[in-house]
Amino acid sequence: MENGGLDYMTSNEELQAADAAKAAINALLTATPKSAIVATLREANTAAILNFSGQGAAALNEARKNVGIALSDLFHGPLKQQKIDKAKSAIENWIDRLRSA
Repeated sequence: MENGGLDYMTSNEELQAADAAKAAINALLTATPKSAIVATLREANTAAILNFSGQGAAALNEARKNVGIALSDLFHGPLKQQKIDKAKSAIENWIDRLRSA
């Protein structure tokens, strides 16, 4: 599907981005080189945003929105456990919605 010249990911690519984000968020506090983790999370954030309002149920679009908000919040300001937990929860819900779509 195209929108304004942007090609949306296939649902499989979006799910792969979500799964990678889940692994990255779990490693965020323990990993020393955080740049690769942040890059993975930014890719997942982009996947969620680019696929928002694409094909999918309202619950999937809500999950995409929540991931976008939670990850954006994670990228700004100090890294706190509360932000990480919120992002983990949003990512897990996104994965569940993608798998049931």
